Amino acid sequence: MNLFNAPLRFCSSALITAAILVVPAVAQATLYDNGPDGDIGYYHVNFGAAVSNSFMLPQPAQVASVTLTLYDVDDRNQPEQLKWKITTEPLGGAMLASGFAPLTVLRPPYLTQFLFFAWDVSFAIPGLNLAAGTYYLQIQDVVTQWDTWAFWAESSDGASQGYYQSVGPIGDAIVSPVPSESFSVLGEWKDASAH
Repeated sequence: MNLFNAPLRFCSSALITAAILVVPAVAQATLYDNGPDGDIGYYHVNFGAAVSNSFMLPQPAQVASVTLTLYDVDDRNQPEQLKWKITTEPLGGAMLASGFAPLTVLRPPYLTQFLFFAWDVSFAIPGLNLAAGTYYLQIQDVVTQWDTWAFWAESSDGASQGYYQSVGPIGDAIVSPVPSESFSVLGEWKDASAH
């Protein structure tokens, strides 16, 4: 066995495995896009606060992942995980799915006008089948590397309706309409005639 070729075989295997894992994400359709980070505002999504945004599916689909933009302090304070829910009403109604998901950073963070760093991140939703209709994506309990405040960035041109709720010692648990946030829902369209 040639020891000099062993690292190359391992490297090639690792690259092939990585390519296989990335292909499904690339092949996903954009089911709903609420626009990019507008660098115009934000709402906090941890330490007792939650934000919910509506999204509409014009036909049945299987949701596979979500991308969004989070703000926090410092370009080394990576958002690591969050709690998500898909519901039928803003910050309530029937809960169709939920989870506590690790976050994947999609590109290096950038500085905002608020002197926060913006992180474009994604997380997986394991095969959630939804009929055509309006749903709500709820984000809360974001954990950053340094356990600091985190915020969901407002969209520059989103059509979604956003809602904010702060509970606990600093909040009043009232649900308030707010400008919508930056996010996209990805997955696969289903044939409506197949049902």
